[in-house]
Amino acid sequence: MKIMRNLLFISYLMVLSSLASAQTKIDSTLIRFENQFTTAKTDSLKVEALLKLCNYQRKRDYNKVITYCSQIHEILNKATYNTKIQRAKTFGHSGIYKRRKSDYVGALKDYYAAEKIYIRLSDTVQLSTIYHNIGFVYRSQKEYNKAIKHFKKAITLNYTNKKYRSLGNNYSMMSQCYKNLYQTDSAFYVINKAIEYFDLDNYEEGKQQAIANKASVLTFQKKYNQALSMYLDYLEYVKSIHKKRSIVNTLINIANAYLQIEEHSNALRYVNEGIEMAISQDTKQYLYNGYLIRSRIYKAMKKYDFAFKDVAKYTEINDEINNVKKAKELQDIEVLHAYEKKRLRDSIIKSAEKKNILIHAKTQQLKKQLYVSILFIFTLLVIIILLLRFKRYKKAKESPPKKEKQLSTTNHNIHSEVGIKKEQVRELHTKTVSHIQTKEPSVISNPNNTILLEQIISNLKNDIIDDEKINELKENIKTLNHDFLIRLKIKHPKLTKTDIEVCAFIKVGFSRNEIASVRKTSLEAIKSTRFRLKKKLQLGKENKLDEYIQNL
Repeated sequence: MKIMRNLLFISYLMVLSSLASAQTKIDSTLIRFENQFTTAKTDSLKVEALLKLCNYQRKRDYNKVITYCSQIHEILNKATYNTKIQRAKTFGHSGIYKRRKSDYVGALKDYYAAEKIYIRLSDTVQLSTIYHNIGFVYRSQKEYNKAIKHFKKAITLNYTNKKYRSLGNNYSMMSQCYKNLYQTDSAFYVINKAIEYFDLDNYEEGKQQAIANKASVLTFQKKYNQALSMYLDYLEYVKSIHKKRSIVNTLINIANAYLQIEEHSNALRYVNEGIEMAISQDTKQYLYNGYLIRSRIYKAMKKYDFAFKDVAKYTEINDEINNVKKAKELQDIEVLHAYEKKRLRDSIIKSAEKKNILIHAKTQQLKKQLYVSILFIFTLLVIIILLLRFKRYKKAKESPPKKEKQLSTTNHNIHSEVGIKKEQVRELHTKTVSHIQTKEPSVISNPNNTILLEQIISNLKNDIIDDEKINELKENIKTLNHDFLIRLKIKHPKLTKTDIEVCAFIKVGFSRNEIASVRKTSLEAIKSTRFRLKKKLQLGKENKLDEYIQNL
């Protein structure tokens, strides 16, 4: 027995320890943000820490959000720096708190105040969040068309900014509006869009919320068992992440699904748990839904007294939330907001116009300065050019004898060079004639004035001739065969320089080997050239190339 007590005590301590560690784990972020606020050295850093606390507590203990917002406003009222962005964010947080407290008038006032600031700052990312929250207010007030209008505004901005998570939230909330307007096809379409965007952003919490909204549309279609399965899965998920408001709402939705399939004991168990949490969280919106569902459960169980009491509680809260006075206040706020928004737009337009006028005036002034500068530079360049030309003219006028002397010297040099060139030509001619006379003492002319150089061929076989001599030889052959070459070019104008040269060598009686030696190429190359020549000269197989050239 004693052992059992000890075991129970140890188990109790272990449970306490695990709970304490879990609590520490949950609150570690909270402690960090609180430390940031405590250690902040400037007002701006204090406000940033409080805004982080608002974000953190919004899904956990949102009753603390309004306390943080009050602290922020106190700091900002004394601050000397630009507080616009921080004020707008604070209005956004307090608007969410008031909406959850069913203070829709106060929520709209805060959202409109934030919207004004974000419009002035052109902050489309934050503006999309404000439009989403305004749509949420209208959805809670059952003004579904107005809600859809604001959700669509948010979607347009989020699509431009590629904010997939925000797009998922917009579509998810809009699905409930379409459901309540009996447009179930549209509801399913937008809820599937929401799931698609949550998948793109890899945001599991949003995806689960969208699936829960899909379950509510299935409930509307009386597919209770399918919806119930989805709600039960979602309940496990929101409990695992400690999302209290979602737990309350899901408990009530599960109770309604069990009521529809007539499992009244399960329905009563879940609705009681939901009402208890709604009371502890002070969420009137969910509380009056809880009383409404429980009254229907009691009615189905024929417990009419209990049903009557819950109907009375439901009516009391409903009147408090949705009374005529509050509806009029909402309309007044809308009218005032529309007027102020128009004034804001007008002021922004006037400011933009004024800015454009100033920019235009400045641009014109800059253009004028630019034109003057260009004119000045152009004038300066013209003056410099004129001065240079005048200087050159003056210099030329002052020294004509020198110029004439230079021209005379140049002419003398040219004449000397021409004389030298003429002398070189004469020497070359003499040398060529001498070379030909040495190489061929007997030059014979045929009737067609063709010159045969047998002695040159003989000497070529026994002598190693250098490049200079070969070039001289080529020139001499051209000279000696001048008439032949003219006839060849006239008859066959398409022959290349190489073709003509080879023909000239054939004319004077050079063999293939001798031509190859003079041209410093291979015998095969000369054979190829001769073969091509035969084609170009249009000779048949029976015609010989050498005979044709000799007789030409």
